[in-house]
Amino acid sequence: MEKITEKEVRDLEDQASYLKGEKARALKEKAASALARAEATSAGADLLDRLDMLLVNLTEASRDVCTNTRCPHYGKKCKMR
Repeated sequence: MEKITEKEVRDLEDQASYLKGEKARALKEKAASALARAEATSAGADLLDRLDMLLVNLTEASRDVCTNTRCPHYGKKCKMR
C-alpha cells in the first residue's frame, strides 16, 4: 500500500468542506480508504487524527435523516435541508 501524503489529506479536507448528501458519501469512501492506507503505513498521529475526524464529519454530512432534534422531521428524511 502506498504512503498517504499531507497534500492528499488537505485535498480531502478541502473537498469535504462543502459537500452534502450523495457526494459526501462518495468522498467518505475515499476518506475511509485513505485512513486504511495511513494506518497500514504507520502514518503520523496527526494525519491519522485528521483523517479520522474527516471521516466523522463526512459520515454526518452524508446522512439521509435529519439530526436536528428541534426539526419536525427528526429521524426522517428532512425536507428543510
